[in-house]
Formats: sequence, structure tokens, C-alpha cells
Amino acid sequence: MKLLFIFLFTLNIVNASYDIIDKENIFIVKIKNSNFKTLYVNLKDEINFQSFTIVHELNLSKSTSFVAEALNKNKILKNGTNILICKSSFTLEMIEENIENISYCPMIISVYEDDKYSYLSYKKYKVFKDGNKIADKINETLKDLILKSLE
Repeated sequence: MKLLFIFLFTLNIVNASYDIIDKENIFIVKIKNSNFKTLYVNLKDEINFQSFTIVHELNLSKSTSFVAEALNKNKILKNGTNILICKSSFTLEMIEENIENISYCPMIISVYEDDKYSYLSYKKYKVFKDGNKIADKINETLKDLILKSLE
């Protein structure tokens, strides 16, 4: 039974191919052969595993579909959620560096899909003050959460 589970798990990873789009202001993983629900559950599991707290979730697919319908426009997202996360120890580190860094929390990761692909992404954080390092650490942490959720 264990062997079957390992085989199916490995098969799932092999079938889920993705491209990383790493731009100046955004990090996106564009995934083929996967679906929103799987990505969503795996991401939430990784967030919890790394001891972050999910502060809130915004169902952007539902709200944007409602507005699109009201404006006689086409729906864009099949599914889409922004997951707002925080960790007290991480927030302390942020504000120890610079009290203005408090506005970084909660951090946001998006999971969404259209008719062709599924996506995981986050908007990159920038430094507020020369010499601050926490923005880089936030970006690496969010990237790590996303990539580990795909393993």
C-alpha cells in the first residue's frame, strides 16, 4: 500500500509541470496539469506547517464575477483566493528593523485559475528604508512557501 501511495504521489508531481515568472514586482508560478483545489489545499498545508497564521481569505473570483455580471462583462477567474498570512515572530523581526515595516503584515499569497492554467503568486515587497533587509526575507519566505507547496 505504501508503495502505491509513493508511486501515485510521484506521478502527481511529474504530471504537474510549471513555469516560474520572476519579475521585478511579482513572482508567479504558472501551473499546468493541476487544479485550484489541490493548489489551495497544499498551499494552506504548507502555510500551517511553517507556523504562519491565516489571518483572512478573500474570494476574489466570487466578488469579481459578481461585478463582471453586473457590468455585462465576461468572468475572468474560475477560482481565485488571496490568502493573508502572518507570524508574530516574523512581524517582531520586521518592526525591530524598522517600525514602519509593520505595514508588511499580513503578507498575501494568491492562488487562482483561469480556463487554461492555475497560478500561485505574490507581489514583491520593497524596502522602506535604505539598509533594511526584511523585504528580501519576506520575498524569499513567500517564494519558499509557494515552491514547497508544489513538492
